[in-house]
Amino acid sequence: MIKKLLIVLVFSFSRIESSPSIDFTIQNDPKTILSLDTQSIDPNSKWYILETDLEEEVIQNINENNFHTWEWKRIKIPGNLFFNSENYIKTRTVMLAKWIEFNEDKNLQYSFRLGIINDRDRTYFNGNLIGKTGEWDSLIPQNYDKVRIYPIPNQLIHSNKKNLLLVKIQLYFKNSGGIEQDQTLLGPTKEIQSRFFKDEFIKLIFLTIYATVGGYFLFLFIRRRKDRENLFFSLFSFAFVFYNFLRNQLKYELGFPFLEMKKVEYLIILLLIPFMYHFLRTLFNERYSIFGKILDSFQLCIFVFFFFSSNIEILNFTLANFVQPTWIIYVILIFTILIRNLKKKEKRAIYITVGITIVLIAAIIDTATNRNYWVFPRIMGYAFLFFNISLAIILANSFVKLNEEVEDLNKNLEKKVEERTDALNESLNQLQILKERQDGDYFLTSLLIQPLARIQNRIPSIQFESYINQKKKFHFRGKNGEIGGDICIVGPLTLDSGEYTVFANADAMGKSIQGAGGALVLGVVFQAVLSRVKSNDTKKRPPELWLKDLYIELQSVFASFDGSMLSSVVLGMVGGNGFVYYINAEHPWSILYRDGVSSFIETELSMRKLGFPKNNTHFQIKTFALLDGDILIIGSDGRDDIGIYNGTEIRNINEDETLILRFVERSEGNLLKLVKEIEENGEITDDISFLKITYHSTNKNITISESIRTKFLNIQSEVKKGNEKQALSDIHSLIEEAAHPNFHSLAGKIYFQNKEWEKAILHFKKSLEGNPSKENYLYMIAKAEYLLGRLTEAVVWSERLFLRNKFNQKNTKLFFHLLDRMEQYDKKNFYLDFLNISNAESKV
Repeated sequence: MIKKLLIVLVFSFSRIESSPSIDFTIQNDPKTILSLDTQSIDPNSKWYILETDLEEEVIQNINENNFHTWEWKRIKIPGNLFFNSENYIKTRTVMLAKWIEFNEDKNLQYSFRLGIINDRDRTYFNGNLIGKTGEWDSLIPQNYDKVRIYPIPNQLIHSNKKNLLLVKIQLYFKNSGGIEQDQTLLGPTKEIQSRFFKDEFIKLIFLTIYATVGGYFLFLFIRRRKDRENLFFSLFSFAFVFYNFLRNQLKYELGFPFLEMKKVEYLIILLLIPFMYHFLRTLFNERYSIFGKILDSFQLCIFVFFFFSSNIEILNFTLANFVQPTWIIYVILIFTILIRNLKKKEKRAIYITVGITIVLIAAIIDTATNRNYWVFPRIMGYAFLFFNISLAIILANSFVKLNEEVEDLNKNLEKKVEERTDALNESLNQLQILKERQDGDYFLTSLLIQPLARIQNRIPSIQFESYINQKKKFHFRGKNGEIGGDICIVGPLTLDSGEYTVFANADAMGKSIQGAGGALVLGVVFQAVLSRVKSNDTKKRPPELWLKDLYIELQSVFASFDGSMLSSVVLGMVGGNGFVYYINAEHPWSILYRDGVSSFIETELSMRKLGFPKNNTHFQIKTFALLDGDILIIGSDGRDDIGIYNGTEIRNINEDETLILRFVERSEGNLLKLVKEIEENGEITDDISFLKITYHSTNKNITISESIRTKFLNIQSEVKKGNEKQALSDIHSLIEEAAHPNFHSLAGKIYFQNKEWEKAILHFKKSLEGNPSKENYLYMIAKAEYLLGRLTEAVVWSERLFLRNKFNQKNTKLFFHLLDRMEQYDKKNFYLDFLNISNAESKV
């Protein structure tokens, strides 16, 4: 009997040893939700893992008796199966098992909530497939962040017995897998789904709030574009909302491909921290540091890389190992900004620091959860509410402060209006006083300019007419006036060589009083030089030298202002024969109206404005011979600077300098019609002035009979043959019949060739009286005077030609040689500046 008992006990113990006990969870209340998670206080709550892929037929035949035939290991669920590197397995398919004892209610439908499974699964209950997610053996991830909920067919449930839940998982990532997050539950389907949708919709409600806040800040930015902090926070809010929506389980209801949604999620997460940094940087007006620029550039490069990459495993590795470490630097920059403003006792920094600290803690927890350091619900979506509350407090304080100011304004509105009205009246009175004083200054200045801008002419054959319209108008003590930088001056001049009329049309730099100051200076100097003509020495000056002296004096006065006063000008003098000597110092080109056609008498800029440093280099006296009926019109740049609309509301300044020529032709040289023509075609935008010179010859042209012309041609033939004596005799007889300049010029040339200098000089001078444009005769007279030993007279004639044409090499050599002979070194150095050379020795 004892032997039999021992045999039974040994057999029983051997059975216990060969069939280990199974961990299982009991469902006591069939109407409540049962947690299948591994509990530390319940040793039977663990799951089993098998690192072997089981076929469908094998799974169907697993039962409580043969379960331990395979090498099952106990693990905790949920959690990463391969958190530790030693847990890494080579197989990509694992089996998770959980034994459950049911106490079911036949009237209820039950479901499993299996949490977030990485990556695809096939779930079996008591050997039967009840659900699956993802395409098996696919090379791309399927649904590794989706919560699985599978209903249980009632006929598969073994009441009051152990039931086997078996989840077959195929992994995607090398270092993670299994039921990683969320929770595993068993319960009535209605309760399971109700809890699921309640959690997700609560998250959506929070996202709706955040989207509303983002829209509000975007509206603030649209209304006030310079507050860029509103733009950055709205971008951060929208990015945060979009990112968390892509973490929400309801995204799967939209039907978008999983891979595209994950790629967008990776792209958005790159923007969150930079947007927050720029929000705080612009909110507190902090400079964009070099570290911030480097970090933004790095994030941009990663963004481009993520955009073109489709390998989720690479994106996940890059994010975890390269991008997230840079966020630490962003956080340091953010807290540096906050600490700096906390030291300034900035209240906004206090509220934001509290809110962002809570958000930062939530971000650290969620990041650790993403990396499977622990199993914990995502809290960032809730923690962000505290940051919004901190901003709401800031806005509320701003609105309260604004409301207090408005209330204070309403209470004291009448008093403040009276105070402001009194202040405005006082300011207006001061302004009126200042304006009256200013208009007085304008009036006094205009009175000073008026006597200087005289038009005086004693030559009957020459007529002068002027028109001036200054842009600046003023009213002083019942009188209207205008002031500006344009001025026209005409005055008589008597030299030993004859009667001349000196003229000037100038445009001084600057508007109003500044331009008027320049015009006043020019007028004073101009009239002062004219008043000195009464001295004998001045009267002896030829027109070229007198005009040069006038220019030198004006230039020296304007240059003394060190560039603060400049003036363009046309200076000139004209004799009764219509021959014009003039200087154009960067003034618009003069216009000749002849026989109904207008044209410029100049084609290039030769001199800079009066007052421009080192202006002598470009100095040149130009000459022009007016014919009977010619009109010469000189005008300031206001004639060209007119606004043209061309049928639109946009005004364009005229750039066609030839437009004035068409205006002159249409007005036939009449100044009033010319101004009207300009006004009808555009808007005058500057001071405008014109000086018109009309020439009517009083000396009729010397008529030469055909017989005299024939004699002159015969005399020229005699000269060519070498019969100079006979030619001289004949030319003198011809001069007695008709004294034509060409006859004197031929006689002068013959005498010059025969070295009869006195007679040559006499005839050249008479030829120049009739035709002053013959520059070569100036040189021949200077040369003859030099050979006669009259150096002073030779210098005068050579200097006249040099002022007209400094590039005449023969005359230039003679001129500087004469200056050396007379030891006039200062004068030589002065004229060397005209050639822009350092020094030179010239010989005849």
